[in-house]
Amino acid sequence: MYLVPELLEGIFLRLPLKSIVKFKTVSKQWRSILESRRFMERRRIMNAQTKTKIVADLIPPIFKGDEELEMVYLQCDVDSEPSLLLSCDGLVCIPVRGWVIVFNPSTGESRRFSSGRDPRFHRYAKYRYSDCLCDDFPGYWRMGFGGDNVSGSYKIVRMFFNHYRQIYCCCEILDVKIGAWQKLNPPPYDVGLRRKSTCVNGSIYWVKGTPYNKLLALDLHTLEWRDVGLPLGALGTSCQVANLENRLALADSYIENNHWNVKIWSMEAPEEVEETWSVIYSIPLLDLAHPDDNLSSLFSFWIMPVAVSKNGNLFFHDNYESLFKYYRETGEVRLIAAEISVITPFIENLVPLGGFWTAKHINLNI
Repeated sequence: MYLVPELLEGIFLRLPLKSIVKFKTVSKQWRSILESRRFMERRRIMNAQTKTKIVADLIPPIFKGDEELEMVYLQCDVDSEPSLLLSCDGLVCIPVRGWVIVFNPSTGESRRFSSGRDPRFHRYAKYRYSDCLCDDFPGYWRMGFGGDNVSGSYKIVRMFFNHYRQIYCCCEILDVKIGAWQKLNPPPYDVGLRRKSTCVNGSIYWVKGTPYNKLLALDLHTLEWRDVGLPLGALGTSCQVANLENRLALADSYIENNHWNVKIWSMEAPEEVEETWSVIYSIPLLDLAHPDDNLSSLFSFWIMPVAVSKNGNLFFHDNYESLFKYYRETGEVRLIAAEISVITPFIENLVPLGGFWTAKHINLNI
């Protein structure tokens, strides 16, 4: 029996994710509908009306439950710290020694790319910076992962900085569709340690911390670097950059009245020549910092915004693997999960990657 595409699409919109993934294999017509931008956008709008979902590697599971949050557990049997995983549009980039893996939690598909030989790191420089490099990616790379808004492809960027010789040894980019590393013009300066990158509207952003306090962006289509204007007074001791509701956000942790606070800025007009920022959250973190913190340490405590519920409440995590919820109206901050490695907000994405990992490697509970 023949059904017009519009009727099929209406039926597919109401199906659970697991059924949609199976139906992609029925016919070319069904796959074309289920992988179309129109269908994915309509599904995204429908999903926005449900609970907020967060992908996390949870060992052990200590989740107190929340009326606005649903956890998606991603357990990876690969040698990679959850804190080093990158994400964009629901896809997860997993750097491991010798390889970079891109995994789609929605479909279970993945692709694996050889990272090749790492640049040589001067032995004296390695010893000198050993206390700072514990959060670097395998091979001491700085990395980024994001989507090209024009071509629709996803790209991995990696940079290697030799601080001992004050030179850039290597800067490369890989298009997931092509699967090969290509040379990329180096950035105008290095990017900060212990700070993850984020992708917003086709550009990857990195923070350059003290003493220079800069924000660097790479347009994934034109492959051009640019400095981004910072909000006045932003970039404290432990600033992180994030994608919050498809807007660029800065989570600026700082010390005031002998305790930690966080101010979250959001870029309002990225398309203009001069960026416009505004403060969207200002949260006192009176009792959240780890009791062993030394307030004089530059990197002793930071937070990362994760997602905003439909009621405007903010979910965020800290570097001690705790997940919190901030209630906008009352100003209350509540711990909702401990010993948790938050990876990304769960965004349904049916983009095909090719390849498939069995449950032996990755177990996804949705």
